[in-house]
Amino acid sequence: MRVVFDTCVLVPSFLRAVLLACVEAANVEFIVSPRILEEWARAAKTPLQRLEAEKALAHFRLKFAIKIRPDPISLLQFWLPDPDDIHVLALAVKQHADVILTHNKKDFPQDELSCYGIDRMDPDAFLRLLLKRYGAEIASAVQPIMTEVCAAHVDLSASDIWRKAWLPQFGRLIEKL
Repeated sequence: MRVVFDTCVLVPSFLRAVLLACVEAANVEFIVSPRILEEWARAAKTPLQRLEAEKALAHFRLKFAIKIRPDPISLLQFWLPDPDDIHVLALAVKQHADVILTHNKKDFPQDELSCYGIDRMDPDAFLRLLLKRYGAEIASAVQPIMTEVCAAHVDLSASDIWRKAWLPQFGRLIEKL
């Protein structure tokens, strides 16, 4: 399975950590483009967020350089409701991706993506799919991340953490293991 990560799934650090650990555990190929990474950097609103984004991006570029594919040159043949998202679809088509991973259902209509043989999935559904296929490996990959986050946020329950990360169903399944 080849998956394009939309910017919105890379920005929250907990979500990004869980996704990266799970795709590695399941041996799923993910790809991004320089433009997606630039959008990630621009998503930071405060000086502290910019500093954190710069550090995270530097680490990402170093560790996952092979996952960064060139931006598509021509976008004219593609259409999406939001023209600013067309580059993600074009990347998915040019790189023969199976899935675009995004929270943005409105701007990535499934009927449009289906014309290219691409599915849209939100992270919760995607991670549930991986958990179904690779249960033990996914649980092992997520456990150290969750342990660290729970230790840093003792005031939050595990279900609160999963819910805040927009992964409520995946979190419920993980907590049952």
